[in-house]
Amino acid sequence: MTSPMRGRRARYQLEKYFGAVDFFTGLVDFRQYSFINPVTLAFRFYHYGRYGKGSETDLVSPIYLGYPWLIRGYENISFYGNPGDNTIGFNSLNYSHLSGSRVAVVNAELRVPMTGPKMLALFGSKYFMTDLNLFFDGGLAWRAGDKPKITWEEAVFNQRVPVFSAGVSVRVNVLGAMILEPYFAIPFQNGGWQNKQFGLNFVPGW
Repeated sequence: MTSPMRGRRARYQLEKYFGAVDFFTGLVDFRQYSFINPVTLAFRFYHYGRYGKGSETDLVSPIYLGYPWLIRGYENISFYGNPGDNTIGFNSLNYSHLSGSRVAVVNAELRVPMTGPKMLALFGSKYFMTDLNLFFDGGLAWRAGDKPKITWEEAVFNQRVPVFSAGVSVRVNVLGAMILEPYFAIPFQNGGWQNKQFGLNFVPGW
């Protein structure tokens, strides 16, 4: 089809870097899929971060949270606010708020197989496999020493706060060669409905 439907997967990884940089990285990637015929409830928790005395070095690029395969709807992070507002850049979302030495992501999806094998999909098809997904994404980027605040507030960017989005997507299996995912997302911390985003992912469902 286009994404997992049942089961679970977990990956835990630790790496150490030596030489010009001196830090280690930690990865936690946990995924759970609950199949309730004909739909799947999918959940993912993902954390990747640099730790140690060299974790804040400028020799490597920061980890970026706004990629659409992590959180959909934050590709456009130009300043959002009133043109004459002197606080823009301080209390408005920009690249730095989605970058850091550590990121955490939570995703949830309701997946409905639309076309595919008759035993799984709403409409039987041997060659055209698609699913419809309702999604909710959330994530946080921060650096060592930051004290993130877990809040839903939409314009508190003078501190580290999470960002959220929700929307709908369609995944299409193109002849078993690739998965395309056009999506529509509402980025709640970047203008909400007024700044709705359309995008396209080229990766299978997580």
